[in-house]
Amino acid sequence: MRTLYILFFFICVFANICCSEGSNNQPILPDEEEPTPPPSEFNPDNVGLEYDDGTNIAFHIKIAIDKEGFDMRDMDFFKSRLKTQWEAINERFMKLDKKNVLKRNYIFIPDLEDIIIFEGDHWEVPKNYANRIDKNKYQCIVAYDFVIQEGEGGGGCSDDGYGMSNILVVNPGIEPGKFFNHLDETTSTVAAIVHEFGHFRGIIDLYPFAIKASDNPVSGQSFSPIAGIMNNPYPAIKDCEWSEYELRCLNVNGARKEYRLYDTCLWETFTDFIEFTITENGEPVEGYTLNFYKTESYKVTKQIAHTMSADGNKVRKDAKALFWYGKALWQYYGMFLVEAINTKTGNKGYCFLPIYEPHTQGLIDKVENKITDKSFYKKTIDIQPQKQ
Repeated sequence: MRTLYILFFFICVFANICCSEGSNNQPILPDEEEPTPPPSEFNPDNVGLEYDDGTNIAFHIKIAIDKEGFDMRDMDFFKSRLKTQWEAINERFMKLDKKNVLKRNYIFIPDLEDIIIFEGDHWEVPKNYANRIDKNKYQCIVAYDFVIQEGEGGGGCSDDGYGMSNILVVNPGIEPGKFFNHLDETTSTVAAIVHEFGHFRGIIDLYPFAIKASDNPVSGQSFSPIAGIMNNPYPAIKDCEWSEYELRCLNVNGARKEYRLYDTCLWETFTDFIEFTITENGEPVEGYTLNFYKTESYKVTKQIAHTMSADGNKVRKDAKALFWYGKALWQYYGMFLVEAINTKTGNKGYCFLPIYEPHTQGLIDKVENKITDKSFYKKTIDIQPQKQ
């Protein structure tokens, strides 16, 4: 009996301890758990330079309109159509990422409340209207030229020298003095601006690398660069997309503000060495000469930028020393036609080497794989015996 009293006593004490108020051992039922706070909604008012909240990259865009065009319409005409157009720009930029490779959602916010009406050269807008452009807020200006003047050229993307991009929207094929409605949904303006945003976010043009066989006096071969928005930006969304190369550039550059960001992107993430392997009809070549012909204006020239000889069928070349010819980051060759001459047979083989190929290797090695060793891009030239 005494044993039962003792057992009963300990049970009561244990129950009192477990059920007492303030006990840290009290179980928390599922419906009593504190709710996880919802993610904060995107607020355009919080967007400043290089804005990246981990989900969105966003930019405030300053809008400018030429005075000649503005005088032919009114502000309501421009504001309502600009709002619609910029919704389409945001939609197109993201929908062109069809494999969901982009690490962020990109948002471009046009300032439709303080539109600059500019006179003179649009390239001077950042200087002439500096008091209207908050450089702690804006990273890009988009200027529309609705009425082209005699002698004005094409559009494009430039830089104010401090990392603020300056984009001109213009149609140089229109008769001077006539109004061209860039806000009409049937025009290619949306596609053109998305292409220029590719430059704004650090991607070079790819279309200049296209070469016809008739414009290659050295080997008679043609070359087509990779498809993408920096090559041909104008097809409908269903018929085009950001290329893998372009997406890699967008991801590495993020929201960065930098003078001529595309040049910096190339330099900082370029492969370290290019390794050439030379064969003839599939067999290793033990001695050969390599000539690097310059290309420009959609043509192969007969100018040789570099030449080198080697024994053994492989040779490595410092990649930057091969492509950059000056001290400035923008002083580089866009593409070479590489000629390999077998010392023994005299036979020749060729390949094109556009700058985006070794750059892609650098992006893969240095950004995606984060290797600690040197990056190598490998290129093989197989010489085909000449027909007798």
